[in-house]
Amino acid sequence: MKNLCLLLLVVISFSSGMFAYPSGVSGYTKKTNTQGRYCHTSATTSSVLVSIKGPATLQPGAVGAYTVTVTGGAGTAVGVDIAASSGTLANSDANLKIKNSELTHPNTKAFSGGQYVFNFKLTAPATEGKVTLYATACSKKSQWNFATNFEVTVQTATGVDDAALSSGRFDLLQNYPNPFNPTTTISFTVANTSNVNLSVYNITGEKVATLVNKEYQSGNFAVEFNAANFPSGIYFYRISAGKFIFTKKMILVK
Repeated sequence: MKNLCLLLLVVISFSSGMFAYPSGVSGYTKKTNTQGRYCHTSATTSSVLVSIKGPATLQPGAVGAYTVTVTGGAGTAVGVDIAASSGTLANSDANLKIKNSELTHPNTKAFSGGQYVFNFKLTAPATEGKVTLYATACSKKSQWNFATNFEVTVQTATGVDDAALSSGRFDLLQNYPNPFNPTTTISFTVANTSNVNLSVYNITGEKVATLVNKEYQSGNFAVEFNAANFPSGIYFYRISAGKFIFTKKMILVK
């Protein structure tokens, strides 16, 4: 009887591990597990490609928008585990949830257009240094792979940005990612103390959001635009700071 109870316990534990996958897992990235073991098989699948994209540089405390893209394999039960060496991870929409300070899927997904894209955010730590982003993703239960680790440098403005500041030039960068869904990051440089207004307009020229309207000291800054409540389409973001006025286009695709 004792051996039978032990056997039942092993079976139950194994089953719960196997069937935990549909509602997400954590602790399976290279941050904590370099042996390549996932909850269904121990061998990676070379045809499954997992990639992390987003800003390679953030200022201390800034928020960056990132993606994990999964392609290859069956694409019928897509799942993910995302971790960071430091900083704070957050989901951008309902395609992810927090589990043990990592990000994972709340339910399995399926490819759309040959891929699935998970959107998430990283809040950089308050001190300068390096942050490593990790990801592991499945294309179906028995098909999975690691992403190449993605390194984010956390630092204050240096180099070319300092040159722009010292020359008294303002700058407005292209939003990233673009196209986006539903969040994107807009970065700008303030050359000297100025009141900065950053607003978003739709294709008809109607203002739909004010992201910034306050005084900034000189420096480099980034803000996030969340378009979860906006329809797909072309939008424009416009910055005005002193005599500097500039507009760029961005595309929301849902």
